[in-house]
Amino acid sequence: MTTLQSTPVSPASVSAAPVSEPRPRRRRRGWVWTLLTVIVLAVYLFPVYWMVSASFQPSANSADTAWFPTSPGLGGYETALNDAGLGGLRVSVLVSLGSVLVTLVVAIPAAYALSRLRSRAVSLALILLLLAQMVPSVVLATSFYAMFNSWGLLNTFLGLILANSTAGVPFAIIVMRAFMLRLDTEVIEASTVDGLGPIGTLWRIVIPLSRNAIVTAGVFAFLFSWGDLLFGLTLVNRNEMYPVSVLIYALSSSNLNTWAATMAASLIASVPALVVILAAQRHVKAGLSAGAGR
Repeated sequence: MTTLQSTPVSPASVSAAPVSEPRPRRRRRGWVWTLLTVIVLAVYLFPVYWMVSASFQPSANSADTAWFPTSPGLGGYETALNDAGLGGLRVSVLVSLGSVLVTLVVAIPAAYALSRLRSRAVSLALILLLLAQMVPSVVLATSFYAMFNSWGLLNTFLGLILANSTAGVPFAIIVMRAFMLRLDTEVIEASTVDGLGPIGTLWRIVIPLSRNAIVTAGVFAFLFSWGDLLFGLTLVNRNEMYPVSVLIYALSSSNLNTWAATMAASLIASVPALVVILAAQRHVKAGLSAGAGR
């Protein structure tokens, strides 16, 4: 007759067994994190609410603005459209789109070349690109003013486009190179076997595969140019060539009671940037997450 022997269980093994956390405590922690997230989100979104609220208060100023517009009016929007107007938006849109075009034309082949080269010079080039982004804008603006004055590019779209592209090109090269390093080298090598040269490979293979990174770089180049103030103040002295950021600055520094107009103009100027971000958010998320892997 076979006897079953039970295996003794030591107290150490019993104490080492994982103990699940009580469900009420986990649920309580979840509520705490949710509350903290809501508070942080409210802090970040409060300036947006304040801008919207102040834009509907014609008598508002920087020191006396009600939390909620009790007598809302559209006077601020009328002043913003008359003073800032659609002309500033047109200038900003053209300059921003031109900066995106220049940035991508320069950055795409540069990023592809840096992703294919295997040399110590690549690290040096990346360091120089990072240093280029660290140069203060006021230094660039002073240099551009002297250079563009001799070239006849002051008060021109081309001058503003070239100046604003200096912020987008280094960033675009770094982002797109990180993405292109993840491309399958066998696909690229197969295209060269099929008779495609470097330009053909870049145009037919690399650019379609790097669409997310290219869109990401283009969006940030647009935002860099759209929010620029210094180059608009330095390289332009004609009213019809001022971008919308300069016109908003002029409203905010005016001696007149233009707080509502300033907030209304800021809200109007935020719409194109918001549309661009919402339209490209899927590509931007994919491009940044893929580029973060290298």
